[in-house]
Amino acid sequence: MHRQLAPIAAAVLLALPGVALAQGAQAQGSQAQGSQAQGSQQSAEPQVYQGKDLFGRPMYTRGPNPVNVGATDNLLRAVAEAKAAYERDMTIDSATWYGRLLGYQGLARESIEVYSAGLKKYPNSAKLLRHRAHRYFNLREFDKSIQDGLRAAELYKDKPLEREKLGPDYFPSTPDVVQFYLYYHLGQAYFAKHDYDDAAKWFSKSREVALATGGAPDVTAATYWQYLALARGGETDKAEALLDAYDYDLRDLSTNLEGNNYFDGVMLFKHLRDPADFFSDRDSGKAFSTSDGIKASSSYSLANYWLIKGETEKAKEHLRRAMQIDTWSFFARVQAEADWVLLYGAEAP
Repeated sequence: MHRQLAPIAAAVLLALPGVALAQGAQAQGSQAQGSQAQGSQQSAEPQVYQGKDLFGRPMYTRGPNPVNVGATDNLLRAVAEAKAAYERDMTIDSATWYGRLLGYQGLARESIEVYSAGLKKYPNSAKLLRHRAHRYFNLREFDKSIQDGLRAAELYKDKPLEREKLGPDYFPSTPDVVQFYLYYHLGQAYFAKHDYDDAAKWFSKSREVALATGGAPDVTAATYWQYLALARGGETDKAEALLDAYDYDLRDLSTNLEGNNYFDGVMLFKHLRDPADFFSDRDSGKAFSTSDGIKASSSYSLANYWLIKGETEKAKEHLRRAMQIDTWSFFARVQAEADWVLLYGAEAP
């Protein structure tokens, strides 16, 4: 499942604090991005400890490009150049870009360190707060994520929408609307705490931004999660009305740089997909849509399909499968962990 580390990638990881070579007994039971070690060759790869999941299991990152954000050589080049620019002149933009790239590499703690350093210099940077909130969420530090997110939302109040600065031509990223993801990640953090009213509120705000900026993939993602927040919170009529208002098809998503797993989920909730053949773990080849990503997302959609119907036992196998992935940062895995703790308590997944 994991790529063999090139020498330059290994050097980059080994230069970071907290990196250890997983060998012998030390490697047994360790997790590549939070799952089980997979073979002797993989156990020799450098790994970076990031924290613990909601069951107390350690989360490690192996390899330089765990969520396939682009060509690995280009990512490593971008990281090296961003680090140099950040160390030469720490600005809000240089800190944001370097922190984003570290996040793409599964280095959430190192990313948080960059944002925290930036916030010491620029304490009222809503953009740095938005990005740090995202990485706190990845690490299951939901209260910290909410604290940063709410402060950023207050700082952005009555301000125009802001787009992220693009990266280099060989690794440009996308001109994301900062406020969209700020509100979206606030929704995620509240959802993980099962505060469905606040989750629905922030997903709704993110959807409003997406509708205003014409991004069909963003509208789809926000609709998916807002629907779940409304449905899980007992607002059935509002949830169904939201689905009825969603009228995109795959032609509208033809330029989506990521997989269409949220679109698939919306179709499942609209009863336009059969749950019997909905599951997939096929790598789409797109960013954030690896086999792990698709497996977790399709499993989590199926779990919610049954949870909304009140079938908690039928949901259990799908929640368990959503967590049986290596990549600990995917939102579907984070939310599956939170749901499992809520529904099944101390029972081991």
